[in-house]
Amino acid sequence: MRDDSHSAAAAAVISRSIGVFAVALCAQGIGDILDELPRLAAWWNILFGGGAVLTLVWTAAAAVRGRVERRALLGFAAAVALGLLTWPAGHPDAEPGPPWLWHVLSLGTACLAGAAGLTAAGAYAVATSVLFAVVRRSPAGGAASVAVSVEDGAYAAMVGIAVAVAIQAIRVGAHRADAAEASAVEAYRESAAARAQLIERNRLGAILHDSVMTALISAARAFTPEQRAGAARAAREGIRQLGEYAATEPERSPVPVGELPARLQAVAENTDFVPVDIFSTLPTDGALSLPARAADALLEAVYTALDNASRHSGASRATVTARLVDDRLCVDVADGGRGFEPASVPQRRLGIRLSIIQRAEDAGGAASVESAPGRGTTVHLEWKVG
Repeated sequence: MRDDSHSAAAAAVISRSIGVFAVALCAQGIGDILDELPRLAAWWNILFGGGAVLTLVWTAAAAVRGRVERRALLGFAAAVALGLLTWPAGHPDAEPGPPWLWHVLSLGTACLAGAAGLTAAGAYAVATSVLFAVVRRSPAGGAASVAVSVEDGAYAAMVGIAVAVAIQAIRVGAHRADAAEASAVEAYRESAAARAQLIERNRLGAILHDSVMTALISAARAFTPEQRAGAARAAREGIRQLGEYAATEPERSPVPVGELPARLQAVAENTDFVPVDIFSTLPTDGALSLPARAADALLEAVYTALDNASRHSGASRATVTARLVDDRLCVDVADGGRGFEPASVPQRRLGIRLSIIQRAEDAGGAASVESAPGRGTTVHLEWKVG
């Protein structure tokens, strides 16, 4: 399954940014690299050059796929540090200018930031800049003055740290966005649970008010034998309703399938929706019914589907079709709008994932969304009826 979290998207951005940075820096330093290559020891070219090229190609391949390949990034950062450390031994002749490794010091820092984070990258940038300043003072590094050596090393460190900070900012921003999304999803679930509790609280309150309180008031006002008998009947009815409430783990009465078209029509009459046509072939004899919780989920999912169609599809009308297929209730919400690619919808978009699909599944049903660009959208909802 594709990971479309903010962190995954950030990883792709980081990987590709490092790839582009590598190409730019290598292109900038290609002249110095080719100029100094013949004067470097063969063993140095094989060890450092081979390692650097291998890890760069590996990094580039990962960048094309939008993945952060940590082993490749760590390998290139290590190769740069090792190449710098062994530069005097691999280049015994004096040079008039700085080692060409100067061009890739900041790239090594960027690679380490992508693989291990800002702290490690910052330490790497400082250590390699100090090492570069030392090499820069040697004959193989151009025998530069202290001021020039420090300036060159500081420049490489500042560029690398700036890139590392940018990478870390992308990563932290993505983590915070994922955390905010997770909080929003949890808040949505808590809201749904609170709504269910409120419904049950109201139902229990209605029983207490309509039956129990009536029985108590009747008993208080009963003076004749007939009044006392009536109060007793009311008390028994209240006890029966409370017992039924407890025994059914507060389940409400099932909704007859024949009532659903009227309830769907009530949902469709929202003035914010595009005009909606209701087509139903459901039987009206009352023999089949749907659990109350499933009926609530059905109507809420239809509401969300119509809301999406009205706000996003560009369609001028929508249709709701209800029918029975064997022992299953099937309801389709369709529009002829612009459509979309369902696989491209991010997980953070709750309208389809939670408000339609998850809601239906939590209530014992099933839901699916069929759409394609230019072909409209159909939301299919299904429950077993009995």
